[in-house]
Amino acid sequence: MAARGKGATPAITELRRGRVAGGFAEPVRVALARDTTLVAEIARRILNAHFPESIREDVLDAVGLSLDAENAITPEQAQHRRDPAFREKVLLAYEYRCCVCGHDLRMGGHAIGLEAAHIKWFQARGPDVVQNGLALCSLHHKIFDLGAFTVLPGNHQIVFSRHLMGGDDTKAKLLAHHGAGLIQPQGRECLPQPEFLAWHRAEVFKEPTRE
Repeated sequence: MAARGKGATPAITELRRGRVAGGFAEPVRVALARDTTLVAEIARRILNAHFPESIREDVLDAVGLSLDAENAITPEQAQHRRDPAFREKVLLAYEYRCCVCGHDLRMGGHAIGLEAAHIKWFQARGPDVVQNGLALCSLHHKIFDLGAFTVLPGNHQIVFSRHLMGGDDTKAKLLAHHGAGLIQPQGRECLPQPEFLAWHRAEVFKEPTRE
């Protein structure tokens, strides 16, 4: 297998060349065949434990699974033990605008399409503190959790991955922010902590970085 940086996804041909394969021990395979609800239960537990809500459907689609209404992840389960004030604190710190693109759409005084993103995922024991949060529009939240871009410690510069692709218009709109600085929060005490940004760069961001 070729050497690669953390977060980089190997190509299918590379996996086949290395004869990488996975499977279950026979007792597990038999148990899954006998009780089909186990698949949904295992999938739900893995999603809750290891992935943020913004990309759970992508994970399910990638492995060809779906959770029906009976086995769906409920909001109560997803928010278990979380600080309910986290979202409001983060959005207030960034004055209710996306800290990448400045999106600040409102309707009747309510922010639309604006979310509080964890830098170090809650599922990875990232704390519900403002210094571990970014106010992002739903698009930038999604691609941030997918590793399409990250924020550098120190200068808080936004950098995008070379793996992000699309048409000229799409790339122009997204990559216009490549190399730009993060829109700053109201107070320096609200700035992202370097340790959380370092975690995202190492564990989520898809290297290499665009020039």
